[in-house]
Amino acid sequence: MKTKDFLEAVRQKLKGLPEEDIKKALDFYEEAIRDRMEDGLTEDEAVDAIGTPDEIAEQILMDTPLPKLVKAKAKPERGFRVWEIVLLILGFPLWFSLLLAAGLIVLSLIIVIAALVLTFFIVILALGLGGIVLAVASVFALVAGGGSAALLQVGIAILCMGLAVLLFIPAKALTLWIVELCGRFGKWVKLKVINSRKKGDTTNE
Repeated sequence: MKTKDFLEAVRQKLKGLPEEDIKKALDFYEEAIRDRMEDGLTEDEAVDAIGTPDEIAEQILMDTPLPKLVKAKAKPERGFRVWEIVLLILGFPLWFSLLLAAGLIVLSLIIVIAALVLTFFIVILALGLGGIVLAVASVFALVAGGGSAALLQVGIAILCMGLAVLLFIPAKALTLWIVELCGRFGKWVKLKVINSRKKGDTTNE
């Protein structure tokens, strides 16, 4: 496959994305093909080494922010027919309510999870700072001859700081897991949008 045909095939699979983004991606792969040709490959070999148009288009779409993908998916390739407009208007109370409810549910879940993680770290911080304050206070108590009370403060201070250290490890792991889970969810949504684009392209063909 020649470079021009390859880039055009990729362009067709990126329909709906901003032209600036498409051009930037195509320029990148055109430059990559040139680099391989400078290394001694023929044009066909250089294009084959890059990958198929489907693979490249999917990679570009995966690197595209989700809002742009959704906007590109929602953008019709043709004008709406009259009956489609009527259905959209009549169904607006239903589909908008469902869409709003789904959005609010997702938002509430994000807020709850973020609040739990934040609370966890606040507790850890409180234990750590409390332990430090008690440790300092126990030193003054010992100097002042506090005796057993000062020793008790030392024990509590060590306990608080120890708990803070022990809790920090699972808190960090939980945070990383949540971040990874959100990343996977975003990737899953992207794949759904990309697959729906592919189905639409197949139908149009």
